[in-house]
Amino acid sequence: MIKNIVFDIGNVLVEFRPEKVFAELGVSAEKIQGLANATVYSPLWPELDRGVMEEAAVFEKMKEATPEYAKEIDLFIEKGLGNIVSSFDYAADWLNGLQERGYKVYLLSNYPESFFEQHSKEKFTFLPYVDGKIVSAYVKLIKPDIRIYEELINTYGLQAEECVFLDDREENVEGAKKAGMKGIQFFSYEDAVNQLEEMLR
Repeated sequence: MIKNIVFDIGNVLVEFRPEKVFAELGVSAEKIQGLANATVYSPLWPELDRGVMEEAAVFEKMKEATPEYAKEIDLFIEKGLGNIVSSFDYAADWLNGLQERGYKVYLLSNYPESFFEQHSKEKFTFLPYVDGKIVSAYVKLIKPDIRIYEELINTYGLQAEECVFLDDREENVEGAKKAGMKGIQFFSYEDAVNQLEEMLR
């Protein structure tokens, strides 16, 4: 029986919207994709999630790798990071409804520490309906490393087989399954609700 529902954050409970932020900052249309590749889609971005290297050092490495975007990267750091996500309209009601039905709700997310601190205060409408959370940068582990799922299980005394994990990335869902959880790959809210309700019957 499922007792615990575990959510990824990005592209599940919040929209990850870097390209929109770049446009709002006045970055020219022809530079937006290149800037995205230099930052959020860079091989260095997971190092922010991992939390081992100082965030400032990671951004410096991005600028060294793509000096043609150095000015835009600085602008993004100064003015854009706070708006890089926005909660989906359904997020708070979804988690609240699950709690009201007696399920425990947890977060398990790859997320940089300073971003999480800021977004928790300003963007996460769903946070009041969360029973616990494991955030990658705090534990120095990132999905799909099986150890981060075990961190959640051990921290909150959960039984893996009583947990279902929702994430937009297939490899992260597979990581949860290796840890003994059930898993749902998130494609849309409607699809995820339907899959989850089937499991909860």
